[in-house]
Amino acid sequence: MSATPHTPVPQNLDGQLPMTLPRIAEKKRLGEPIVMITAYDYPSAQVAEEAGVDIVLVGDSGAMTVLGYPSTVPVSTDEMLMLAGAVRRGLRTPLLVGDLPFGSYEASDPQAIVTAQRFVKEAGCDAVKLERGGTSVQRARAIVDAGIPVMGHVGLTPQTATALGGYKAQGRTAQRALQVARDALALQEAGCFSIVLEAIPAAVAQALMPRLEIPVIGIGAGASTDGQVLVFHDLLGIYDGHAPRFAKRYSEVKAQMVAGVAEYAAEVRGGTFPGPEHVYSIDDDELARFVADL
Repeated sequence: MSATPHTPVPQNLDGQLPMTLPRIAEKKRLGEPIVMITAYDYPSAQVAEEAGVDIVLVGDSGAMTVLGYPSTVPVSTDEMLMLAGAVRRGLRTPLLVGDLPFGSYEASDPQAIVTAQRFVKEAGCDAVKLERGGTSVQRARAIVDAGIPVMGHVGLTPQTATALGGYKAQGRTAQRALQVARDALALQEAGCFSIVLEAIPAAVAQALMPRLEIPVIGIGAGASTDGQVLVFHDLLGIYDGHAPRFAKRYSEVKAQMVAGVAEYAAEVRGGTFPGPEHVYSIDDDELARFVADL
């Protein structure tokens, strides 16, 4: 695998209109693939913007890839809002979706609405995402009724991975696949504008697609979905933690970063940095006056 992608970078993005929910729905209708990626800070948002993606998710995966937590569970709402706000400042065109963290929406409809409102009002998100079916269906309905677009998420749901038996594929029996289908259809009925299907058999996703009228974004769910999402740090090779089977690496950025810092360290220790081109000058007379006064 080459560390230098050969795909041309989109040009003249300045004139592009911001992505909207109707435009996302139109992409599904026209069969145009939807490109979604996670981002967690201003620089990664700029990368997503310049690469021309359609949707940016400030995922709670940032708990692991950026904040160093062992899972997505510990991250707080305030931490997610900080990440989302930074991403907002780096975006102009993509639709921005904020992940509601574990414990911030499950207790009640009012709690879910207040948390979602914070993501819109304080961080500038266009929509929010929540996980699972079950009670999350009611929470999704309440948030939608409050005027905030919601993206659902079924299959492997990292916030409740322990209850699912760990970070492994879901829907691999008829019973479990039916549960995934029921959750997805219930979230659609609740008013979600889109649904993420994560880590389910491609054949299950393909069978489910004709029954879903809203855009479906896949991550480890095969090629039949309306779009795909990957974690920023996984696809660029920045995060060296557990890499799921569905995460294709398009670059090895961490290796390049380490090499760059190591070269810098070597030049400092060898006395070759800074060089003449990295320093500022002062007029000889001014220098002499300074030294005399000193």
